Amino acid sequence: MRSDDQLRPEQDIDYHRTPPIIVMSFNRPQYLARVLASIKTQTPEIDQRRIHLFQDGAVNAYSKVEYAKQEDISTCITLFRNLFPRGEVHLSLDNIGICENFLRAERFAFVTLDAPIAYFFEDDLVLSPEYVATLDVLRRNFEQEPRIGYFSAVGNFRASPAVQDEKKHETIKMGHLWGFALTQIHWNKMQPILSAYYELVCGNDYRRRPHDKIRALFRKWNISKAETSQDSAKDIATLLLGGWRASTFICLAQYIGEQGTHSTPDGFSNKGFSKTQVYRKPVPSEFVIKPGFIEHGLSNVLKNWSTEQNLTEKR
Repeated sequence: MRSDDQLRPEQDIDYHRTPPIIVMSFNRPQYLARVLASIKTQTPEIDQRRIHLFQDGAVNAYSKVEYAKQEDISTCITLFRNLFPRGEVHLSLDNIGICENFLRAERFAFVTLDAPIAYFFEDDLVLSPEYVATLDVLRRNFEQEPRIGYFSAVGNFRASPAVQDEKKHETIKMGHLWGFALTQIHWNKMQPILSAYYELVCGNDYRRRPHDKIRALFRKWNISKAETSQDSAKDIATLLLGGWRASTFICLAQYIGEQGTHSTPDGFSNKGFSKTQVYRKPVPSEFVIKPGFIEHGLSNVLKNWSTEQNLTEKR
């Protein structure tokens, strides 16, 4: 295991060509096992030294609430070690919550490693064998489009295989922040905006975050959004920067998080995740962004999160 304050290891890894792979983990070894197995079977095989497990702890550092069994956390680490003996485990002795665990993973990728881009996976997204390779294709396809700060290959998981095949070269607006790539440039740009969010959330039990104060902060940014998660804050920050989150149309992963911090079996079923249609044919070597697609998408999002809506909510 390594401490977050250790210096960057001397490794012959070119993080421009082979971005670090970050796996976020907490207390669901039954899900993590499937996710790690899907990373292990990626084609081509991944250099294990690129893979890092960011494991959260059991007892919250601030509220002292025990949110996990120590045996589950130990099992998660053992699963990772067994599959990736040359990978790195970054263990938080205390439970710091989703937001701070992600923040320390991002700082490791973009500050400690100084990687220009990194791939992030949570413990509830099972990847198709070509998922990471597809992120590599997208990375090359999007090099000349600075507005794209995030991208993924989760795609339209509700589309039929036939429709996915018809639109296999297309890109769409990325939905959830699942199985995503994040650029260092975009991450750096977001930090001044997100600092106000972190002031409200970091140093406190994330599950007890001050929802009303966070929504008030969003309104200060002229954004109307009920969700107060760190994903929501990053979504807003990306929009405020005129940035875009892109995904392939084809779906190359399956969400399995039936039970979790933000998920219940009923919600999982109602949202149709169990009916995900994963694309099984060879993945294209190129994905295209239609002319005007990003501009049109940004305009639509701004309409949905308009200042007028905020004023209505305040009244």
